[in-house]
Amino acid sequence: MASIFEETRGGRTLYRVQYADKRGRRRKLRLGGLTKRDAQKVAAMIDSIVSCQVSGNCLPVSVSTWLDSIGDKLHSQLAEQGLCRSRKLEDLEGFLSGFMKSHQRNVGFYGERNLALTQQLLIERFAASKPLRDITAKDADEFRQWLKIEKVLAEATIAGHIKRAKQFFRAAVGQGAISISPFSGVVAGSQANAERSVYVDVHQVRTAIDAAPDSQWRLIIALCRFAGLRCPSEVLGLRWSDVDFVGNLLSISCTKTKKQGKSKRTMPILPELRPYLEDAFDPESERVISKYCTTNTNLRKMFLEILKRAGLEPWPRLFHNLRGSLETDLFEHHAAHVVVNWLGNSPQTALTHYLKVRPTDIAKAVELGVGAKVGQNLSEGREQRGKQENREPPKSGIIEIPGENVGYLIRPAGLEPATLSSED
Repeated sequence: MASIFEETRGGRTLYRVQYADKRGRRRKLRLGGLTKRDAQKVAAMIDSIVSCQVSGNCLPVSVSTWLDSIGDKLHSQLAEQGLCRSRKLEDLEGFLSGFMKSHQRNVGFYGERNLALTQQLLIERFAASKPLRDITAKDADEFRQWLKIEKVLAEATIAGHIKRAKQFFRAAVGQGAISISPFSGVVAGSQANAERSVYVDVHQVRTAIDAAPDSQWRLIIALCRFAGLRCPSEVLGLRWSDVDFVGNLLSISCTKTKKQGKSKRTMPILPELRPYLEDAFDPESERVISKYCTTNTNLRKMFLEILKRAGLEPWPRLFHNLRGSLETDLFEHHAAHVVVNWLGNSPQTALTHYLKVRPTDIAKAVELGVGAKVGQNLSEGREQRGKQENREPPKSGIIEIPGENVGYLIRPAGLEPATLSSED
C-alpha cells in the first residue's frame, strides 16, 4: 500500500509517495508542492493502478478520468515509472494523418476513402489544432447532432462516420494519447436504409443494357446484376484469367473482406451473364473491364446517363441494388449458406442490407391462396376436435396416462377425487 512521507526544504513542506510496483520493487515519487490532500489522492490512485496491473484488469473509469485531468508534469512522472502510458500531446490533424498513413495497407481504396471523409468532417468540426485530450464526450455527442442537422446526412451515413470516428479514437487510446475515447458512449446506429433498398427486376436491367454504349458497359451492368459483383472494386478488378468459361466459374478478388481472411470467392457463371462475357472477351487484354478502369472515370455518372437514355427512373443505390436484387433471386432457389458464399457476405448482412420483398412474392402468396388454406386448416381442426369429443369412453373404465406415467392407471372422476393406482 502506498505511503506518504513529508520533507521540509527551504521552509516548505513537500510530499513524496512510496509504494511497491507490480514486481514488488519499492519505488518513490516526489510530488513537489502538492497539498497533503492531493498527495493522498495520488497515493490512492497509484494503489489502484498497481492493483490493476497485478490482476490484469482494466483501470476503473475514475482512475482513467483522473489520469486525463492531471497536469503533464505529474503524468510524465507516472509514465516514467510505468504506471501509465506516455501522454502524446498531439493535435487532431497530426494524429489522424498518422493513423491514415499506418492503415493504408490494411484497407482497400474505398475503405481508405471513407476514412478520409470522416477525417475531414472531424477536422472541420473540431479544428485541426485541437488537442485530442480536449475532445470530450459532450463534443462527440454534438458531432453526431452536427452531422444530422448541419450536414443533413442520412442516418445510415451518420452511422458509418460514427463507427469510423470510434475506430480513430480507439487507436488513440491504444497509443496512449488519451485514456478514454470520447466516442465510446455515442450510439452509431444502423447503416441499413430500407428506403434506399429496392428490387431491380431483370426487365429493367435488360432495358438498361440495351442502352449501354459498348460491350464493356453492357458487361459492367451484367456483372452487377447477374454475378453480384461489388462495383467498382470487384468489377474493375476482374481479369480474364479469373474467368473459367469451361468450368463456368468466376474467381473474384474481394478487397472489402480481405482483412477478414476472405480475399477470394468463387461465383458460378449464370446463363444470364455468359453472353455478355463472351461478347466482351478480348484475349489481348488482361482486365475484363479495361476501357473504364482509369481513376478519373465516374461510373455512377455514366450509369445515370445510360438510364436516362433508356427512359428508366434511377433507383437509389445504382450498383448496390443490382447486387441485392441478384441475392434476393438466388435465395429463392438455393440454400442460404450457398448464396452468401457466392456473394461474399454473411446471412445477417444479407437480411439487413440486401434481401427485399418483390412484387412477385406478393402475387405468389395470393395465387397460392394462403388465406383459404388457413381457413381450411382451422375448419379441419374443429372437425377433428368434434370427433374426439364424440368418442365413447373406454369400456374398462380405466384410462392409461402415456409418457412418464406409463404403468399407472387413473379411473374416471366421480364423486371421489381421482387417485393413481399401480394396477397391472
